[in-house]
Amino acid sequence: MNTASKIAKESTITFSGLAYGNVNRYLYTALLARWVGAEFLGIYSMANAIMLISEVLGKMGLETGVMRFVSRLNPEADTEKIQKLIASALKMTIVFSLVIMVGLIISSDFIVTQILNESPLLISVIIIFAIAIPFNALTLVSAFATQGFKRLKYKTLVTQFLNPTLLLGSMVLCYWFVSEESAITAPLLITGIIGFFVMISVLKRVSGVTNNQIVKSKFDTSLLKYSYPLMFVTILQTFMHWMDILMLGYFTDATIVGLYHPAARTAGLLQALLLSFISIYAPMMAQFHGEDDRKKMDHTYKLVSRWLLMCAIPISTIFIIFPEKVLLLFGPEYLPSAKILVILTGATFIQAIFGAAGPILGMSGYTKLVLWNTIGAFGLNFGLNIYLIPKYGMVGAAIATLISLTILGFVRIIEVQIILRMNFIDRKVIKPILAGLIVFTGLFFIKDFIMPFHTLITLIVAGIFSVGVYGFILWILKVEEEDLDFLKGLKVLKGRK
Repeated sequence: MNTASKIAKESTITFSGLAYGNVNRYLYTALLARWVGAEFLGIYSMANAIMLISEVLGKMGLETGVMRFVSRLNPEADTEKIQKLIASALKMTIVFSLVIMVGLIISSDFIVTQILNESPLLISVIIIFAIAIPFNALTLVSAFATQGFKRLKYKTLVTQFLNPTLLLGSMVLCYWFVSEESAITAPLLITGIIGFFVMISVLKRVSGVTNNQIVKSKFDTSLLKYSYPLMFVTILQTFMHWMDILMLGYFTDATIVGLYHPAARTAGLLQALLLSFISIYAPMMAQFHGEDDRKKMDHTYKLVSRWLLMCAIPISTIFIIFPEKVLLLFGPEYLPSAKILVILTGATFIQAIFGAAGPILGMSGYTKLVLWNTIGAFGLNFGLNIYLIPKYGMVGAAIATLISLTILGFVRIIEVQIILRMNFIDRKVIKPILAGLIVFTGLFFIKDFIMPFHTLITLIVAGIFSVGVYGFILWILKVEEEDLDFLKGLKVLKGRK
């Protein structure tokens, strides 16, 4: 199987999972927004942000490290090395995540009363979320370890099918049969525990690692040395992702955070595109770099960047032209966030189309450069939030995100160009850009005709028009031969080989 076919096949598997997972999480957010209101949704958002940032500390970047180290070894010839590597990664994750869990529980009262000045309910939510940290951290490290074998289906099944289903189902049951408070606290812990036991059993079957090996393993210093800079990268990226939520919570209140969250969640759907490709793209880049095959690296970089652009255009045009209709899915209360959705869609669109540059630097060993890039973007985002949120509120937070992600994206592609002599732009990107401009213009003209319809009808018509016209124009312009691998990849969903 050639590189394009491999990426298309595995990305289709991952994207189907991400699509299902994001639909479930989106429905989870929409129902929560309608049932508990903006204030409770804001409390959930802040607690979730704090937990995810703490979770990164618990993982210590080991998920990326174990994926890279395993992907560079031969599963048949280096079985013992791989098992020792995975056992060490799991043991370190257990130790670090437990320390973080205890620290977050102890500091929860201070965070809520002294920093955020929010309702005491937030303390309870943070404590319950903290208990889930070790389970979530181990699940992700285990999932990335299976990804190192270049098998994405296990990670996808657990993190994108099982966990989102558990999250949505347990939230509905808690709301119907227990209380509103339990609907924002219990589901995440339930999902974390069940997801962990399923993922660890899958990892044991794939790698052969045993509980005894995990207990007796020593800390792998080479793995930790590679991983910890990535931990800082990930924590800064997580901070950047959730900084607008946290700083809105600091400067405003839970209700404003709750109004902002649906727009952020919607725009974040574009990130599923980036993640679906990077899941297989990153370990393949590590392999090509290990083989010193620059030609394959350059070809794959261009290929994935173009596919990201092609997939992002029809989705982002709907969010930009019909933001009011999209946010009506959460309820009329969230209509003031329409402008926020437009700005954040621009930010995540840029993040998606420039996103292939980041993994190249990391998988090529430039982890410290990746760290400094993220530190710079984090500092810029932090400063912009401090300046813009007090003046412009939610709009200021969104603009800060847009500026930061745009600058970070340009810096990364310039670094890849200078250091690795690779450019993601070629003549083949002209076709999707032209098709996108035509679709955008068409949606703009039909907007007044379909806006009076029911929200779902408007969005369905817009979606059919966007995807249908976009695909038709690309067909007229003659789709590149490599792009047909997307259609070949769909055979995976039908159970074909």
